[in-house]
Amino acid sequence: MESLIETNTSRTDARKEILLDISNGDTSVIEGYIEYNQLDDQTPKNFLKSSGITFDITVEPPTEDADYWEVGVFGTRKGIDMLRLASQDYPRSTAAQAIHDHSRHTDRMFRGDENNLVVECGFLSQLTNQSHKNNKYGFAHKTTATPQSQEMMDYVYVGVESVLSAGMAEGHSLLDKCLLNGVDVLSNGGFSFDY
Repeated sequence: MESLIETNTSRTDARKEILLDISNGDTSVIEGYIEYNQLDDQTPKNFLKSSGITFDITVEPPTEDADYWEVGVFGTRKGIDMLRLASQDYPRSTAAQAIHDHSRHTDRMFRGDENNLVVECGFLSQLTNQSHKNNKYGFAHKTTATPQSQEMMDYVYVGVESVLSAGMAEGHSLLDKCLLNGVDVLSNGGFSFDY
C-alpha cells in the first residue's frame, strides 16, 4: 500500500485526505491530528496537552486533485461535553440554535452574502453526538464542492469559531446555575441524611 505522501502530490491534498480518513473512521482523531500537524511542519498545538476545553478549526482549500473545500473541527472531551450541555438548552442557547436549526447534511458552507452571512453549522452536531458516546476526542467534518473565495471561507472560519465560543460561554453559565441551585437546596435543608 502506498503511503499518503506518495499518493498525494501536495501537502494540502495529504492534509485533506487525513481529514477524510478521520471522518470515515479509518484513522483515530488523535492519530489523525498528529499526522495533520506533522504535514504542517509543526509539533501538534496545545490541543494535545490540554486537559481543558479546547477546539482546533482547520480549513483546507481546493486543489487540482481535490476540487472541494474542507472544514475540520477537533475538540477535547471537556470541549465537546460543554458544547453538548449548551445544546441541551435549545432554543435559549444561541449555539444550540446555530447547530440545531441548520442541516448537518448540506454541503453549503453558508447562506446569504458577506453582508448577511449565516454559517451552516449543523455539522457541529457531530461533536455533541460524540460527547454522548463518551469519546475522548471529538471531530466534526464538512466538505463542499461549491466554489468559494478564500475571503468567504474566512467568514466561515470566524462563524464556526463564534458558535463554539458561544457554546462554551453558555455551557459555563448552565453549569454555574446548576451549582448555585444545588448549593441553594443544601443550604435550605433540602436534603436529609437521617434515617
